[in-house]
Amino acid sequence: MAELATQFKTAQSNIEPSPDDWDNAPSAHDEVGTVLAADEKLKEWGINPILIGSYGRRVSIRRVYDVDMFCRLDDYPTDVDASEVLGRAYNVLVDQYGDNHVTLYDTSITVLIPDADGLYIDVVPARKAEDVWEIPTDNGWLKTNPVKLTELKEAKNADYDELYVPCVKLLRQARRTLMGQEAKPGGFTVEMALFTACEEGQVSGQSMAELFASAVEGVADVFRRIADDGFEIPDPTMDGEVLSFDEGADFETARDTFAAAAADARAAYDMAEDQAGKAALLLQGILGANDDFDNVFPMPAGYSPNGAPKAHVTERKPGDRKPTPGNLRFG
Repeated sequence: MAELATQFKTAQSNIEPSPDDWDNAPSAHDEVGTVLAADEKLKEWGINPILIGSYGRRVSIRRVYDVDMFCRLDDYPTDVDASEVLGRAYNVLVDQYGDNHVTLYDTSITVLIPDADGLYIDVVPARKAEDVWEIPTDNGWLKTNPVKLTELKEAKNADYDELYVPCVKLLRQARRTLMGQEAKPGGFTVEMALFTACEEGQVSGQSMAELFASAVEGVADVFRRIADDGFEIPDPTMDGEVLSFDEGADFETARDTFAAAAADARAAYDMAEDQAGKAALLLQGILGANDDFDNVFPMPAGYSPNGAPKAHVTERKPGDRKPTPGNLRFG
């Protein structure tokens, strides 16, 4: 089997958020949190922000374009309307950053942070509702539980011997490569498809090469069922609930794209070690490039960019009458 352990390690490193992203995200979170906490009304409501989303779950990849801030209101009064929560937070942020940097949406406020390399903070106010949370919408309150999702991710990572989180990141990179940065379904849907496939026992592997091939197959199967059978992904944080994703998500394209990628990932894993270059070439087609690397998955040493073994050149010795292959030029 073509394990390519060193190359998978390098690929994992190549898709990690950049040092600037690692610095900008927590810094912007602290800055926006301080701005909101300075407001007397929000302070009265017990504002208590934490990072959620892909960054909060440690599954972000290079580069980080936005960070989700879950603003828990621990002392929120039940007689205050949902729209008042969003309006209050929006006005506070506009006062600080200006209305050209702040946008109000149905369930959140997005802030473009100055001097943070184009980073956005998505501010999501929330109130406690028994064992889950509720976020405000135009139609009242919507139940959610991102804190529990982070806990489940950590448990799954332990179940898979710390390979689950890096595998999620590789799958997010694969989605960007195969479907495009802005295409839907997005990275969260891929992550939840993987979680579902894991829960169903479809995903296994003792190495990253084996796990990745199995994971792409599992995600492809979940997307096939969504596209063909109307399957709904269960919400692992709330019993009896299902997840909803972006309107207009093209699951038929996702089905076909990931099915092809699954075939390539499995073919790469099944190749013999002496076919490592060909295996790497298939994996490069799945994982592609990012802002810093033409191929996030490197070619093994001893192989040309096309996956073929490099020609071995024998060093010439004094008195050797056998010509060295190649076009020698002097002068």
